Formats: sequence, C-alpha cells, structure tokens
Amino acid sequence: MLIKIDTTPNIIKVPDIRKQIEAQFKEKIEKELPSILDRMGEVKALLTAEVGFYSNLLDEAKRCYEYGQYHATLSMVGITAERFCLELSEQMVFKINDYPITEGELFDGRPIQKQEWRLNLLEKAKIIKPEICTQLKEINTIRNKYIHPREEGDAKADSLKILNSFIEVLNSRFSEKYDIKEGRIVIRT
Repeated sequence: MLIKIDTTPNIIKVPDIRKQIEAQFKEKIEKELPSILDRMGEVKALLTAEVGFYSNLLDEAKRCYEYGQYHATLSMVGITAERFCLELSEQMVFKINDYPITEGELFDGRPIQKQEWRLNLLEKAKIIKPEICTQLKEINTIRNKYIHPREEGDAKADSLKILNSFIEVLNSRFSEKYDIKEGRIVIRT
C-alpha cells in the first residue's frame, strides 16, 4: 500500500519553517530560471484581435508550459480552445424555415456538449475555415490522449505542439482580417 502525506498546509504556518520553505522555493526558482526562459522562447508570438475570457486561460496555459507543467499545459490548452470555440459559437444563428431559433430551443435547452460537434457547426456556419477546424480537432485529440488516458505520449512535445497550434489559429484569424503596414494595424482590403 502506498501512502502520500503532504503536511505543508500545516507547517507553513510556523514562522521559522515558512522562512526555510521560502528560501528553498527561491533557490529552486533561481535554479530553474534558465529553463523557464528557454521554454518561454519556444512558444510562438501571439497577435489577435479576438480577445475574450479564453485569452486569460491561454495566458495560464503558457505559464504552465513555461514552468514545465506539461500535463497541466495540455489540459489548459484544451480548455482554452474549447472556451474559444464557445465564444465563437455565440456568432452562430440558427434558423428553421427562415425563422430564427435559439440554440436552446434547437437542442431542447441543452448546450452543445461535444467539442467536435461544435467545431463542425462552426465550420458549416463559415465562422472558422476548414484548416482551422482541423487544427482545433487535432488539439482536442491530443488533449484527450492525456485527459482520458488510453496511451502515454511525450507530454512536453505534445503540450508545446498544441500550445503553438492554438496560437497559430489565433494568428491566422488575425491575418485574415488585418495587416501591419508601417508599424500600424490596418484592416485588409
């Protein structure tokens, strides 16, 4: 039988022990700082005009990767991509015989549950392009490999792959609508 004990919440309240833990934590962060900075450089630059709640989640996913928390990164990128698609799905307009109908009316009060189904609807509604749909489905597939463990993979490589893939999605959507000319963002004509 294995037992795991973590008494940190109890001992952190003792001032001398708190100082020791703080010193150990600072030493650990200082030692890991070069690796953290290297990982920061592995993540693609981001340029988006679609800023929503998902962008806070993306920042958290990036921090997870930078600190070497690869399984957390995989989870967070999956959550971020799903939230992004939920925000995009607010643009969908459903009609029956040219009469508007809400998503709730159409699906008997239940929101769309499956990310793949949502992605297919977003593509059919022309809110996302087919190649974006493919990238988002791949993110979901890689995320599911770890969230619903059926196989083991390279969590570091997979987390960087889907993090950068999601950033590519945002960057390409930005490039579809905007250009940068003489240091200014302008609408594409």
